[in-house]
Amino acid sequence: MSQGRLLKRLASWQQAKQVNSNTLNVQETILVDVECLLNSQQGNVLIDEEMGLHDLQSNFNSHTAPDLETLGRQITQQIARYEPRLINPHLILDEEHKTLSSFSWRMTCKTDSNLDVIALINVNADGRVSIKSAI
Repeated sequence: MSQGRLLKRLASWQQAKQVNSNTLNVQETILVDVECLLNSQQGNVLIDEEMGLHDLQSNFNSHTAPDLETLGRQITQQIARYEPRLINPHLILDEEHKTLSSFSWRMTCKTDSNLDVIALINVNADGRVSIKSAI
């Protein structure tokens, strides 16, 4: 239970839905939070102007090739800064899952409790980011 975000714990407590921490997968909970972070648009998050990514749709609407290296760095910086439960996130462009309408990265890192986390991060043409565990 202590691995969940404070606001989520308060919400479940107020709704009297006590969740057993043994049934929750800590890694999946963290990945859901990272997905929410990466789907936030920079400048629209009230707690921090720099939280979230720039508009991702522009990468697909432009006539030039997108700068995937810079986008990967932005994703890594957001995760490192706003998800303290993940230590030293590292992204590698995943050519195997890349299509004309999406970009993919493979993320590897450890949690603060020394668990390995391997996930696929996919950015779709509509600007939505999806994350799923690769373990």
